[in-house]
Amino acid sequence: MNAKKFLNEIEVYLGTICSIAMVCILFANVIGRYVLHNSIKWSEEVCLMLFILSIYFGAAGAVRTRQHLRLEVVLSMLKPKGRMILEIIDNIVFMAFNGVIMFGIMPLVMQLYRNGTAAAVTGIPKFLIYMWLPILFMLMEVRLIQDCIQRVKDYQDDPTGEKKAAAEEAAMRAMMVEEEKEAE
Repeated sequence: MNAKKFLNEIEVYLGTICSIAMVCILFANVIGRYVLHNSIKWSEEVCLMLFILSIYFGAAGAVRTRQHLRLEVVLSMLKPKGRMILEIIDNIVFMAFNGVIMFGIMPLVMQLYRNGTAAAVTGIPKFLIYMWLPILFMLMEVRLIQDCIQRVKDYQDDPTGEKKAAAEEAAMRAMMVEEEKEAE
């Protein structure tokens, strides 16, 4: 795997690492609690942190792969140019929302840094946990900008939408053939 591909999918890899670490810690804690009768004191706190990180890494990954919730019914009724415009407007609204959240979180992160507040059991400074949120919202902003650029390029390459429709139809046929093979 080359560095460009890794960096392009970094949120997926980091989210996966967080999820795997969380499952391993929870599994170790269950074994410790029910087999060894001694639980890991810090497991709940760390798993909560990892869970939150995996959610936001996943959200950034979903933006990159265009898998966020959308009203496909409305989009499918539009011509390619109208669809592109509506999708770009959707991305701009999403960026505005992310911007509000991102800049709303920053004062909290700064306050946690100034106060030196730490997590109760692990002693991890809370600002180290919360600082990931604006970073991940910024990553979502970058991914949304990349998506807008890609949508314009896609429209320029296929203004009638015929190539995309043919590709979607071929994918559906392939999926149906695969389902028929599994059914046999």
